[in-house]
Amino acid sequence: MTWKRYFLFFVCVGIIYLVAHRFDNVNIGSQSFVLNVRSHNLQTSVPPRLPNDIYRPKHPHPLILLITVSDRAISEDARLVISVVQSLRLAIHPLNPMSFSSQIHQLISAKYFQMVIFEDFLIYFSLPAVAKSALDDYCKTNRVAVIAFFQNAHTLRGIPGNEDFAEIDPSYPLLFRSFATSSSPKGFFLSRESDVLHIARGGQVDERDLTDQLPPCRDWQRRSPMCFPLRRDGYPQLLSDVTAFVRHFVYLLPDFVSVLGRSCVTKASVWREYQKWRRSWAALVPRNSSDTDAFQTVAFTQVPLGRGTELERRSCAFRDNNVKKTVECDDAAVYQSLVLKDVGKIDGIERLLFAFGPLQHWSTSLLLNDAIHHFLKDSAVLEYDLGLQRYIHIDIDDVFVASRGTRMTVADVENLIETQNRWRRFMPGFTFHMGFSGMFFLHGNAKEQLGDETLIRHRHHFKWFCHTYSHLQAHLLSESELLDQLKLNKQFAEEKDLPIADGYAVAPHHSGVYPIIPHLYTAWKEVWNINVTTTEGYPRLFPSRFRRGFHYQGVQVLPREVCGVYTSTMRLSDYPGGIEKLEGMAFGGDLFDTLLFRPVNLYMTHFGNYAQDRLALYVFERVFAFLHKWTRLKVQWAPIWRLMEYHLSFNPSERASAPTSLPLYSDPCADPRHEAIWFPSACTPNARRLPAAVIVGPQKTGTTALLAFMAMHPNLQPNRFLPHPPYEEVQFFSNSTIYSKGVSFYNDQFLSSSTGINFEKSATYFDSPLAVMRMAALLPTAKIIVLLRDPMLRAHSWYQHQRAHQVPAALHFTFTEVLKASSLGEATAVATAASSSFNVTHLAPQLYQLHLKCVEPSTYATHFRHWFHHYRASRMLLVDVERLESNPAEVLRDVQEFLNVSTFIDYSTLLVRNERKGYYCARGGPYPKAGQLLKPDGLLEDVWCLSESKGRNYDHSLDGTNHSAFFAESNRELASLILRYPFWRPMRSRSASDLLPQWLRNF
Repeated sequence: MTWKRYFLFFVCVGIIYLVAHRFDNVNIGSQSFVLNVRSHNLQTSVPPRLPNDIYRPKHPHPLILLITVSDRAISEDARLVISVVQSLRLAIHPLNPMSFSSQIHQLISAKYFQMVIFEDFLIYFSLPAVAKSALDDYCKTNRVAVIAFFQNAHTLRGIPGNEDFAEIDPSYPLLFRSFATSSSPKGFFLSRESDVLHIARGGQVDERDLTDQLPPCRDWQRRSPMCFPLRRDGYPQLLSDVTAFVRHFVYLLPDFVSVLGRSCVTKASVWREYQKWRRSWAALVPRNSSDTDAFQTVAFTQVPLGRGTELERRSCAFRDNNVKKTVECDDAAVYQSLVLKDVGKIDGIERLLFAFGPLQHWSTSLLLNDAIHHFLKDSAVLEYDLGLQRYIHIDIDDVFVASRGTRMTVADVENLIETQNRWRRFMPGFTFHMGFSGMFFLHGNAKEQLGDETLIRHRHHFKWFCHTYSHLQAHLLSESELLDQLKLNKQFAEEKDLPIADGYAVAPHHSGVYPIIPHLYTAWKEVWNINVTTTEGYPRLFPSRFRRGFHYQGVQVLPREVCGVYTSTMRLSDYPGGIEKLEGMAFGGDLFDTLLFRPVNLYMTHFGNYAQDRLALYVFERVFAFLHKWTRLKVQWAPIWRLMEYHLSFNPSERASAPTSLPLYSDPCADPRHEAIWFPSACTPNARRLPAAVIVGPQKTGTTALLAFMAMHPNLQPNRFLPHPPYEEVQFFSNSTIYSKGVSFYNDQFLSSSTGINFEKSATYFDSPLAVMRMAALLPTAKIIVLLRDPMLRAHSWYQHQRAHQVPAALHFTFTEVLKASSLGEATAVATAASSSFNVTHLAPQLYQLHLKCVEPSTYATHFRHWFHHYRASRMLLVDVERLESNPAEVLRDVQEFLNVSTFIDYSTLLVRNERKGYYCARGGPYPKAGQLLKPDGLLEDVWCLSESKGRNYDHSLDGTNHSAFFAESNRELASLILRYPFWRPMRSRSASDLLPQWLRNF
């Protein structure tokens, strides 16, 4: 008997080995995935829509108002709505009910909005009667649609005899039906007939109970206990470990225990949240059978019969006997609406109503997208109307780089080829792109080395692109070291005969792409002639809807997407949040949203994601199946150069020819992800030198004098001056050639800020909208100094400045003629009338450009509006130029207070008026920080004045023409703006009118 026991023991061991070996090679990602969603044969009625006014002009920049539930923080439900609207590149303005009620008349008078979304429809009925009436009239008159959800329906009272049904409002013929936890509605159906559906595929059904259709948890959800345990990071587990450890030291940290108690999510709290979610399902039912033609069903569910009352049996969908090969439906079943459209017969306003909150079901982003398209397509210009095509590109980064035990084997490579061939049936030509680092070839175990060799043997099935040879990052390498890395990788590619994707590369960890490291682009061009790359980090990783591309040094940078699997996620059992989290990304979550809202999706995956459990294939198989079942989107593949062109067709501002094609630099030290791929030690206090204040101009207002006087202060440090143009100005934000040198270059224009406040002066910034955007991105907290001079004197001073520089248009035409040249046509007429000897074709454009440079910077109010989009008025100091000229010490007292300097200087002891020159000069010099701006006077001892090229005295006596009205309207706008906006004021100021320059007080 003993030998039999041994025999059985070894048989069991053998079976266990074979099973384990089988599961090592048969993988959860190796088979195509079939989603349990089918078509149905139910029919819903489609009442006619209100007639469209085809003659009504379309609004060029539609704005959507979101009326939120909370008076304080934006809820996560509202965040989802905002995310969808912003993903469509539309503007959205959230307002709480109180603010909306108080501002409704101003909003209406300005025709400010083209759609209203209520986070809770009950807010609409609780508005003050006057506000509600005004909103209704505006919506009817302007064909403004309303979209609404239900959040606090538990406050509604049930109808006597039918407690499950509640009246939403006596004025509105719709009832809200809630369900007990024990009687869950069954199935989520999309109507086959609804005209609201555009991307959504009508006629589909998920037959599971609604309580089994858990919504996906997005990465940004933080407040829901249901989603907290599924977060991608390890915070919940870390918190649990810390809690267990700290309990031994409670007496040392008495307050910390309460923090842990508030932060830790227990199973009980998750269960309570789940039960609350289950109880929140409801349906919308017309109050009377005669009201059904006022509504069109978009989505519905099969409801329990209950006691069989007439309301309980009022169905919105019926069997269509002409439809075959679909899900069989019980003729006695009752269906009621989850999402329905009020077609406008009730009060002339079209609405789309959801019987649930935004985060309650995965379909919200899809249906909200379609609803916005449906209501706005005839009334607004939708610049980001994506259509039904979506392009897919999948990179496999770090090929050969994965650590031993996590790399691809022969079976993984064969499965990858099989998957690629299968996907080509619905994406013709689809090809995985392999990013390689040749140094790590054959660095795995024996099975993985065979996998490497198999991958090389089948190399022509894929396209290949370069990382660096040893996977080193650009910010850690000098230019010569980086060149060596790229050349070694190219040598490896040539030795292995890799089919290279022409002109395409991806930097390890995206280092050097953004934040910009110029020598990466230079090396790419020299070795590989790269013209396309991708990054996930511009302008930042999250939220993904804001990712954009740009063009830099001949390389088009495209936005890259993530799919939820990373270098550390190899096995499903170890995936943070488990299978629910990963599948949720595909089934209506973050991954689904990227495909819904982006026409071109370039995905990042990693070598190890195709080994082990093959999680990359696992999640993509599911999202493709989900897209096919629930949407009409057609997934396609194209070569990288075609993807670039298709992306640029939707993002023309990123083209090389566009003035906005360069990236908007942000401070790399302000974002931990950017800091991690920035120069080592560049974020130390001594290395960070970005200015805290900027004199922005405009030109010909005395900015150089203010710069020189500020440089005399021991705590104020200007930028380094140059011996050549632009001399004392950096002009970083207004000159694209200088701007392209990058953040590191700009930082190097300043000394260490440890001993004072760094500042710069560039008078070209004020009237440049592009400079404002660039500055706000890099210096969001900077203090702004603006000098205001009489606009006519400023314009005439520029004209005289151009005459002094022998500009032909200024020499040939009077100042009055320059002012008249307000268009190219006017300039041509002025030039023609002035003299027949002029080359009009040549001079007219010059004359028009001179007009713009004279006039545009003087329209102060126009430019301030650009600044207000990015900076608060309280961070702006207005300097009256007349006051600077007559009493500079007083102005500099305000400057010191504005900048909050540590040492206060009395400039009245340092400045003296030079009667011969007609302006103030310094005494007590030299002042090294002022550079060559302040030079010895020569005639007066110990007096330092601006150089001869600065502070010119021009004859401002104009000809007999009356110019007083030229800037009158602009000046009135400026005066009103100064009085309305909270510009910074010194402590001595008593009212905003103190800020008005003398020349502006008459307006």
